[in-house]
Amino acid sequence: MPRNPRATQRSVSRREVAYFSLRGLAALGVLLSATALPHGLPAALVCIGSGVLAVLTCVGVNAGGPGEHAGTAPQQRAYDRVRAPQGDWPPFTPSQVVKGELVD
Repeated sequence: MPRNPRATQRSVSRREVAYFSLRGLAALGVLLSATALPHGLPAALVCIGSGVLAVLTCVGVNAGGPGEHAGTAPQQRAYDRVRAPQGDWPPFTPSQVVKGELVD
């Protein structure tokens, strides 16, 4: 069957391979400690070690990547756009406000 010429192929980086390999080893460790290893200290140590490994692999997943800065520029532009005017605030006296409406 011929391949679709319009399909895009995504290359997998070494970082992704390492991440998924470590996560897979952690999952395998939990599975083995729950099913195949004898109950007691060995199974507990393997399970705890797998949990620590799984947590530590998540720590650097997005560190320094574009996801950390996603939305910061648009957010700053939005803050600049809605910034309160400088000078007298509010720009009218409270006696001009009747039931939430500004009257002259």
